[in-house]
Amino acid sequence: MTAPLAATSSLTRPADRLAGIVPSRIRVVFDLAAELEARGHRVIHLEIGRPDFDTPQVVKDATGAALAAGRVHYGPNAGSWQLRAAVAATLAASGGPRYDPGSEILVTIGASEAVFLAVMAFCEPGDEVIVPVPAWPAYEACVRLAGATPVFLPLDPDDDHVLDPARVRRLLTSRTRMVVACTPHNPTGAVVDPGRLAHLAGILRGSRVLVLADEIYRELVYDGTRHVPVATVADLAERTITVGGFAKAYAMDGWRLGWLAGPSGLVAPALRVRQFTTTCPPTFLQDAAIVALRDTATEREQMRRAFAVRRAGALELLGRQRILRVGRPSGAFYLYLTYPEQLGPADEFTLRLLEDEHVAVVPGTAFDPTGRGRHAIRVSYAASLDDVQEGIRRLIDYATVRADGA
Repeated sequence: MTAPLAATSSLTRPADRLAGIVPSRIRVVFDLAAELEARGHRVIHLEIGRPDFDTPQVVKDATGAALAAGRVHYGPNAGSWQLRAAVAATLAASGGPRYDPGSEILVTIGASEAVFLAVMAFCEPGDEVIVPVPAWPAYEACVRLAGATPVFLPLDPDDDHVLDPARVRRLLTSRTRMVVACTPHNPTGAVVDPGRLAHLAGILRGSRVLVLADEIYRELVYDGTRHVPVATVADLAERTITVGGFAKAYAMDGWRLGWLAGPSGLVAPALRVRQFTTTCPPTFLQDAAIVALRDTATEREQMRRAFAVRRAGALELLGRQRILRVGRPSGAFYLYLTYPEQLGPADEFTLRLLEDEHVAVVPGTAFDPTGRGRHAIRVSYAASLDDVQEGIRRLIDYATVRADGA
């Protein structure tokens, strides 16, 4: 018997949890730029948050050696003990907490999975998660997929978008389960200082609130700025899940390796989610990641210095004009620019910039669902110095012309 039409049409109805989960505007811009390139245009890519450097050769060589040695089978759900030990040693050597590799480190499929596992393990319908915005859109998406509710905390551009614990206090309720703290910050480059972290610790003391500390950009700081791991602050260690990985400072974004670290009571539930999703990270890539942690200090510092030069070049050009406003980003490899409303909505602005000037940037609406990103853009300086400077020049000229014509 033929099924009723109504039943047939319902086959494609997605789960309610996908309501509000929309395609990333970052990828939308990236795809449009690819279409332009397919038509023969050269596009200056200032939209994607990934290093333009190649993975260090020593890491590639280690991958080949692991494959040759037959390291191609399943590994432990939490990742190899050797890589977990290497992550723990690296975090401790850079001023972070001392984690037990056996129970307090989980190797993940990139930092993205680490965020997903942390949220899925501890957040559920009825819970609230405070997400400072602008923010990497995956935080909101993961919270919604868990059935919890994101509560957006606007970061103040006059305070260089640095997290203000006093604003966190005003949003806390009995339903608050987690606060996101990304430092260095995507998309603004802000770095949270020790004093603010101590203030946050005092506010959360005695509560059930966890801190999701996304520190994927921890090695990328400039002008003498020091990254302070959130979990090193008194009274935060017991409630902090730290996320890190290889994509940004190691130029290994396509390798999809990261980590989640914290007290065993916070890591074990995340592992329970992982064992029935991605199972385990690729074994041979984990062998190479150990080498990346151990033997690439020189290459990582060279990349960081190159980012610092590009950042300085971009800020110098932006300092000559007054239409585009930027704070003082201390870390990561982004500039978050705001501009007058007369230049139009960010989605339109970035589309026209791409079509007319062949410069790809990301609209602020990709990072801020509250509407405050309607007149903002994110610029990535993870591109060659020439491309960064030329892209900024075209951006300034384009904004100037639109402002004069408005």
